[in-house]
Amino acid sequence: MYLLRRLVPTTTDVSEWKEQAEASKLIRKFGRKGKGKGQFNMPTGIAVSKAGDIIVCDTENHRIQIFGSEGTFKHKFGTRGTDPDNLCYPICVAMTTDDCLAITDSVNACIKVFTQNGDFQNKYGNSSFLQFPYGIAISHDNFMIVTDICKHCVYVLYPSGGICSEFGTYGSGLKEFDHPYFVAVNREKQIIVSDSGNSSIKIFQFEGKLLRVFSNKDFCVGDNFCALQGLCTDSHDNTILICNNTVYIVTKNGRLWEVLTSKDGLNYPKCVAFSNSGRLIVSQSVASDRHEALILEYNAEDYKSLNSLLLYAISV
Repeated sequence: MYLLRRLVPTTTDVSEWKEQAEASKLIRKFGRKGKGKGQFNMPTGIAVSKAGDIIVCDTENHRIQIFGSEGTFKHKFGTRGTDPDNLCYPICVAMTTDDCLAITDSVNACIKVFTQNGDFQNKYGNSSFLQFPYGIAISHDNFMIVTDICKHCVYVLYPSGGICSEFGTYGSGLKEFDHPYFVAVNREKQIIVSDSGNSSIKIFQFEGKLLRVFSNKDFCVGDNFCALQGLCTDSHDNTILICNNTVYIVTKNGRLWEVLTSKDGLNYPKCVAFSNSGRLIVSQSVASDRHEALILEYNAEDYKSLNSLLLYAISV
């Protein structure tokens, strides 16, 4: 398989197409390294509320920051600690069906739920079955899907917090993981896992049945090394993936369709979220350099035809 790229339309006005193709999709970026309001230290997980507010896991500041849809700081909450309302290296965040924040509190080995005002609601999991929770996704019926990068597995939790299913062990086999960092879930309740160490995207049913594996041989990106980061789904259930400092759509036959590149401001992107307004929000950070979030143009209708390709649900 070969990497799909944007096709030049058959038109005589090539200069107009070139101008459009080279235009950046960056609307604005916000944040820089620091501990103050609106500043970050290694921002990772990102989510968007129903109202369009942007929620960022400010990981090494041990807090959550919330911004308006245009990136204006609203408020923050969280301090480092082990109490229920504390956080210790929060990694990823997802919105529950009632628009609360479900956060992987990695070092405290649990998932914590807060209101958007920062009021602690509940805690799920503990060190008896979670070791280092990382990625999190919420299904339309409020099941929680969590990756554990030390146990190299995925947990599916009932809305009440009990374990519905768990699957995966360490390894390079089809049903094994090597540091499954990020996870998403689509409307068909298929679980999409970024198996970072194996440079693969793996798709499962809720009970853990493997449906499909897309490996770096399918992607064929650059030198064939795929540095996979965050992923999400859009309003047409396309899977949006960060790979090698580029944002792609994983088409339903496993190829990659380029969406955003460095010309759009990407530089070490970590996580991506889709907003109801049709934008993509990306967090990015690296060492002493960039610690910021980007708001980018994205029109799901432009990629609607990708849904006509092969279905995910192909048994292996």
